[in-house]
Amino acid sequence: MGSYAREGHMLDERMIELVKNHLGLEISQNFNDFDNVDCMIYNESSADGYDLWVVTNDSRHVNICENVYYYANDLANAFEEQVRWGDQTFYIDEYVFEEAYIDDKLIEMFSEKVEDIIVNEELDITLEEINYLKEEYGFGEETEEAESTEVV
Repeated sequence: MGSYAREGHMLDERMIELVKNHLGLEISQNFNDFDNVDCMIYNESSADGYDLWVVTNDSRHVNICENVYYYANDLANAFEEQVRWGDQTFYIDEYVFEEAYIDDKLIEMFSEKVEDIIVNEELDITLEEINYLKEEYGFGEETEEAESTEVV
């Protein structure tokens, strides 16, 4: 996989990879990992056949009021909240991953963290990618303006 889809554009997959590495996130869709993660996000059915969505740290003690969602479109924000609370390993059911647009949320999180990602020396990020991100998000301009402004 290349770093760019075409000249001057970073692939979504690369942005997702960088934000996951920056935040130390691991996302599994392997059911064998279900009980070995910080947070599980999956689908259940109600007794009368409705789809329900669960975001929990303990699948054996699901709190209906706090962990169960009626709409899948709330799951991406719930995922982000779990990350903010410190969860790093996730089981996300493949169907849920697609239905909740987790990739889109990761790209949004990338945009929010891009300045930190650029300076994170532990990431495998190329100079070309850093320069692209600085230009795309306008980071170099702010620094140059600040350096050229002299306090009298």
